[in-house]
This record gives sequence, C-alpha cells and structure tokens, in this order.
Amino acid sequence: MKYYSQVISPTTPLLVVIAIDQSGSMNAPFTHCSMILSKSEVASMVASSIIEELISRSYHADKSRHYFDLSVVGYSRYEVYPLLCDSCHPVSAAIYENSRPKLIRRVIEYITPDNHLRLVPEAYYEWIKPQAAGTTSMLEMLDCVGDIVSDWCESRQNHKSFPPIVINITDGLDELEYTSLHTQKSNRLKEIGTDNGKTIFINVCIDSCPREERLYFPSEKDVPPSHAAAILARMSSPLPEQFNSLHKRYNGKVISQPPYISLCYNEAVLDIIPMLNMAVKLPDENK
Repeated sequence: MKYYSQVISPTTPLLVVIAIDQSGSMNAPFTHCSMILSKSEVASMVASSIIEELISRSYHADKSRHYFDLSVVGYSRYEVYPLLCDSCHPVSAAIYENSRPKLIRRVIEYITPDNHLRLVPEAYYEWIKPQAAGTTSMLEMLDCVGDIVSDWCESRQNHKSFPPIVINITDGLDELEYTSLHTQKSNRLKEIGTDNGKTIFINVCIDSCPREERLYFPSEKDVPPSHAAAILARMSSPLPEQFNSLHKRYNGKVISQPPYISLCYNEAVLDIIPMLNMAVKLPDENK
C-alpha cells in the first residue's frame, strides 16, 4: 500500500487536531526570533497560523470547500477543553472563512536553521488567545485526542481519507513524572488511521533554552536520553518517507540518516507550515 497518497477533497477531507499545552509552565519566557515572548504566546501564534493556513487552503477555485476537519483543544488542570468552538468535535475549517479575529502585524528578525538572518513581515490572525495556568494534563490530552481521532476514522465516509495529523504544542514539562502510560496512550494514537495510513503525531516542543539549539524532524538518535524533548521524541510518529526532504532543506545538510521522527524543538512557525503544505494535495480541477 502506498501510504499518504490521497488527494484532499470534500469526500476525502483531512482531519487536523491541534492540542495546546496551557499549563502554568507556559508562562516562562521564550525568544521567538528577535522578540521575548511567553511560551504560551508562541504556542498561540503557532496554532493560529496553522488554523489560518487550513482556512485559506479551504478556499479553492473561488469557493470555500470542505477540505479539512479541524479540532483545537487546550489542556491544563487535568482537563481538556475546546478552544475554537463550543465542542472538541471536529468541524469543517471552511466555516471560519467569514469570522476572522484580529490581525496582528509585525516585522521580525528570523534566523534560519542554517544561520542566515532574514527580516520577515509577520501577520497572523489571533485565533487562539494565550493562556497559562495549572498543571500539565498530558495523559488526559492523549485520551481525548485519541477518542477524537478514533471516532473520525471509524466514520465510514472517512475510511479513504488522508490519515489525520495531530500537532501537540507544549514545553514538555509536567509536574507529574512521565510514565509508561504516556507511551501507551501515544502509541494508541499513532496506531489509529485510515485506509491511506496511520495518524501522524507531531510534537512541537517550545523550551526555554537558548534559541540556537533547534531540532527539525531529527533522527531519534539525534535526541540524547537526557534531552528536554527526549520523552516527546519517543511519543512522536515516524516521519513518513515523503517528508524526508524537509529534514535536509531545513537543517542545511544531512546530519543523520532516516528514519526521522515528527518532532520540532524550538522551531518557529515558519518551519512548521511547510510540512503541512507537503502533506496536503488539493485537486487540480473543480470538484
């Protein structure tokens, strides 16, 4: 079977689930390009930019189309809750076409992964407000997202769809120690899929260390066991082979051999969107 080959269409939409860590540790500062923001602000910016990407790509051939099902959840204080609408149940991204929130504009100094300086005009709709309080409810999030993905994949009309993409945005910290349950629940999520392949579970880790240390879809061998993202690395999906070129493009050179894992550590949103663009194949003609 040729995995991840399906074209996105109204009859075979893509499910994208975004989970955002909103625990108290996300109040810590983070250097985003040339600016000092809180990790919760960066997480909200990343999520908002991905949401806008899906909405924009839903507009095809002069019409908004049901190409994407979208669910955005936050987690903290042992709870998981919807952030974009009143329910965690996925809805078509196209419904948000005419209800955009405030547009934020600024120019930032962006250091590319190969250490080149770029001045980048940044504008994004603030779909998600920053929030940070309480404990990290990682296990509850894995249960909730697993149920969302499972219910969607079990629906008959989605059997032939592109497999779901789950993006977890977190600093990886937890007041509770990681246990085998984290591995079990993430493995359950990664095994759910459609006829076209299994769910891609991407972990975007926003840490407080110097911005110079970055990992963009590394080999698991590139992440030492003592690293802040080591647990998330083990929880992440293997990167499908069709995306291997992203590793070389954004690391400047091949520093390790595949298989790579779906982990981004201290990467800006500009480096997350290209994977989504590569994954999504829209029809060339009106359908």
